Amino acid sequence: METVNVKDLDYTIFEHLKTQRAPRGNPHGRKRKRYVDAVCAFDIETSTLPDIDEAIMYIWQFQIDDIVTVVGRTWEEYFFFLRKIKSEIGARLLCIYVHNLSFEFEFLKGLYDFQSDEVFAVDSRKILKCTMWDTFEYRCSYLHSNMSLAAFTSKMGVEDLKLDDFDYDKLRYPWTELSERELLYCVNDVRGLVQALKKEMALDGDSLYTIPLTSTGYVRRDCKKAMASFNHAQLAELLPPEGVYLALREAFRGGNTHANRFYSGDILPNVHSIDLVSAYPSVMINYEYPMTEFHHEGRASLDRVMDLIYHKGKAVLLRICFYDVKLISRYTGVPYLARDKCRNIQNGHFDNGRILDAEYLETTLTDIDLKIVMGMYTWSAADPYDVFYARYGKLPQMFRDVILKYYTDKTQLKQNPGESYDEEKEYFYFKSKNKLNSLYGMTAQDPAKISIMFQDGQFSLKDESIADVLKKNYKKAFLSYAWGVWVTAWCRWLLQQGIDAAGDRFVYCDTDSVKTIGPVDMSVFNEEMKQRSIKNGGYAKDSTGRIHYLGLFEDETVNGYEAFVTLGAKKYAYVENGKLHITIAGVNKKEGADELGDIRNFKEGFIFRKAGGTESVYNDAINYDYFVDGRWIKITDNVVIRPSTYELGITEEYRRILMGVAEIKYSDHDIPGLYKVR
Repeated sequence: METVNVKDLDYTIFEHLKTQRAPRGNPHGRKRKRYVDAVCAFDIETSTLPDIDEAIMYIWQFQIDDIVTVVGRTWEEYFFFLRKIKSEIGARLLCIYVHNLSFEFEFLKGLYDFQSDEVFAVDSRKILKCTMWDTFEYRCSYLHSNMSLAAFTSKMGVEDLKLDDFDYDKLRYPWTELSERELLYCVNDVRGLVQALKKEMALDGDSLYTIPLTSTGYVRRDCKKAMASFNHAQLAELLPPEGVYLALREAFRGGNTHANRFYSGDILPNVHSIDLVSAYPSVMINYEYPMTEFHHEGRASLDRVMDLIYHKGKAVLLRICFYDVKLISRYTGVPYLARDKCRNIQNGHFDNGRILDAEYLETTLTDIDLKIVMGMYTWSAADPYDVFYARYGKLPQMFRDVILKYYTDKTQLKQNPGESYDEEKEYFYFKSKNKLNSLYGMTAQDPAKISIMFQDGQFSLKDESIADVLKKNYKKAFLSYAWGVWVTAWCRWLLQQGIDAAGDRFVYCDTDSVKTIGPVDMSVFNEEMKQRSIKNGGYAKDSTGRIHYLGLFEDETVNGYEAFVTLGAKKYAYVENGKLHITIAGVNKKEGADELGDIRNFKEGFIFRKAGGTESVYNDAINYDYFVDGRWIKITDNVVIRPSTYELGITEEYRRILMGVAEIKYSDHDIPGLYKVR
């Protein structure tokens, strides 16, 4: 494909590009938006000036559909380029994708005065979309795909894949001569991105109007269409009012991720990992959810709450305070109550963020959480001081049908070993898998999230009340936020069955997997889940005719890891088939394993330097000239990406627990166990 500079580009190409018009019923149509029928991509490469810790752009590249690649070296050239395009396309919009728009936006805002209505941010410094001159609409393809550019272009099987042999540490200026290989690295980023987007749009039947802005958007589109036939009056009752919403927010928790303190830091042999099959979709199909409006009972006795749960079968949401709460057994590997989900804790002890004991605490629970807590803790008194309840029922059938379709498609489209490769089949498998995994994220989206405003160069929360935001968002809602709260609660319930089955051999858990010393027999649980899935249609056949059931535990390790060690949540390493693997939040898995070298090095004080990732330093409101390399260069708003290190360690509080220094209260003091006591 041809690469040209801004002066050699034939701008009349835009005269021959057709106009995309909004399909009927599309909201864009009401705004009379008309897009140039071309997918474009923009990207910049930057260097950091070490003496002043500021970043400069030294090359930009712009892909115009599959027509031509334009390259420039200065911002002056880029804005000249934009003005020329603007004069050619008139009142039409040009859609430009940027992979991680938030990065380029930081540079652009130092050169263009963005107004608040031109920027759509989903979080501070997290830009989903922005416009310039009512002509150029930038969209973030990273938030659209939820993948790195390398992963996205690879999954889409494009011709111009992202290259990986590039020296980011080399200092380059806008006047630095680039090698042919360096230039190819730069242009491949925009060529490959356009190819990936065009292929995706073609396979999905999308246009610039209909393609979702985010990865979750595909699922929202399918589910919203399916739920259009759901009773609108019933849906209105299911949308929680402000009081119920606030209690739901307090009760909401993600997956249960924790390391057994009794094994922390020990290198263990023969560790197995049992994983729940499609955990979140399984509980959405196999379990029940609040399907009426919540009745507010207010203060109630614990006996009354038990009656609501066990005799009346209600979905219960309650605020409760516990006095002298403590674990029933000192050998509990995963204390359930989370410190950051409790309030007004008095004289507590904590296992890496989990409650071991406390003289007093308040928390908000679902009935599912309460059942787990009652099996794990004891207390001198419990006072449910704010109780809500609703009727349990299955999720709407049309919603469940979408979930089952995703699961069936994923199962049937997965290509088995020995099967001839089918590129289109692989794409739809990848798409179905992504949709299945995105279902939970859609149900858990906060309906009262305050909007982010960009004004006068600053990000801030919009001045709006929770009630106003709920009212606005409920006009387009098609599911209840309570369902998302219960999805994670049910998943923690299933995970707890694996934790309990492991007993004193439990080592580590994370959302849908449990790691244990030696294999764990989950056959009884699996048979029960199999029957649930058969009853609810939660199964599918693959291309060989084998039936796969939702929600079963499968041993992913077969023969077990040769070695496993953990220092806490999201912080572990293991050896499988002689190969070292690591999982540490913020550390590159492959580079980190290479740098660690040996599992015996996984201990406090080890510093990851090459695999420690990067950190972003934002330089705002910058505008001055700087003399470097014998020339003057303009320094404006920028982001410095610099290497970061990561040191393995634990908190002092956690160390006191591991060393047995803290005086923790338990209901028992003499229960024998296989754990070593520090």
